[in-house]
Amino acid sequence: MTGEVGYFQTGTYGPASDSVLQAVRETMETEARHGPATPAGRRSHTEREAAARSGLARMLNVREEELGIETNTSRAMQQIVRGLDWQEGDEFVMTSLEHVSTYGLSHSLEQEYGVKVIVLGSEEIDDEHLLGDLAHVLTDRTRLICLSHIASPNGRLLPCRQAAAIARDAGVPVMLDLAQSVGQMPVDLKELDCDFAVGSGHKWLLGPMGTGYMYISQDQIPGFRPNFIPDRSPWSLPDAPTPAPTARSRTEIGTYNHALVVGLGRAVEIMESIGLDTMQKRITQLSSRLRQGVGHIDRARIITPQEAGKSAGITSLMFDGFTKTDMDGLVDKMHERHQTVVKSQWLTAPPDPVKVGMRISVAAFNDESEVDRLLEGLDEEL
Repeated sequence: MTGEVGYFQTGTYGPASDSVLQAVRETMETEARHGPATPAGRRSHTEREAAARSGLARMLNVREEELGIETNTSRAMQQIVRGLDWQEGDEFVMTSLEHVSTYGLSHSLEQEYGVKVIVLGSEEIDDEHLLGDLAHVLTDRTRLICLSHIASPNGRLLPCRQAAAIARDAGVPVMLDLAQSVGQMPVDLKELDCDFAVGSGHKWLLGPMGTGYMYISQDQIPGFRPNFIPDRSPWSLPDAPTPAPTARSRTEIGTYNHALVVGLGRAVEIMESIGLDTMQKRITQLSSRLRQGVGHIDRARIITPQEAGKSAGITSLMFDGFTKTDMDGLVDKMHERHQTVVKSQWLTAPPDPVKVGMRISVAAFNDESEVDRLLEGLDEEL
């Protein structure tokens, strides 16, 4: 898809296809020619945008009224967390494998509201102990649990459905971070049984930059008010009925880029036409090829779980004795000498000087020759 390089950075930014770019461009050009507020301008995006929202809802197995469109995962997460009525002494539970932006958000809760942040486990803890720790820490002051579906640092698939069941028994809502899962595997939010979820369009969905989404379960919508938006519009006639609140009406504010939503919808259409089961199978095959090859490189150590069903397209490596400077240099060499794009990143937040890794995101558009070139480059540079 990227053409010039072996691109293994989809976990950060996925390359949008020509079809997605065309959908965005056509929408913006039509609006520019006819004027966005004219009937012709509105027609250019209204139906296609509605199809985008329904397609995303269908992919996640939720109702359209439970979805709101945002610009990225972090903004969506901010909306959800800020929509809760935090009090001093409340508790926010997360794992040690959450994205750095989630750590930043948790720090803000501590500083602004006096919230107690509880961080579960470590990268080595197994699912059974992680779930046991979760059940142990929940109290009547726990307001929210945040859990990544697939962990950004090491690609581990976390036991979200089991965690949600524990939380539901305790009456605590759960928010899932779907940024690294939706687009590389089927994701059914009703099966996962969470209360909130957030995700990005520009990663594994291969949608346009500046697109994200949030899910708010039907039973959470009535009490969810992150913004000062009235249910009844000031322009409504006095005898007009007040519409039922939706995730969209409670979270989306003002004018936004319709073309990007249309582009996201096109990305979803492509995923559906190929089939997420097919995408997952291809990603699994290529990731297996990568991990088997890395096993023959002496200095490389895979820290991503390799058991079936415990990970997906992210493979994170550590190299004995490597500092962050060393890793950054290796990533640069892989690009310059081997036309391969990978990522150097801290594996913990706040950073631990000895825990820096290389994150390799294998997407369905990659091929065997790119994986082999990556392995050859690592072998040569190490």
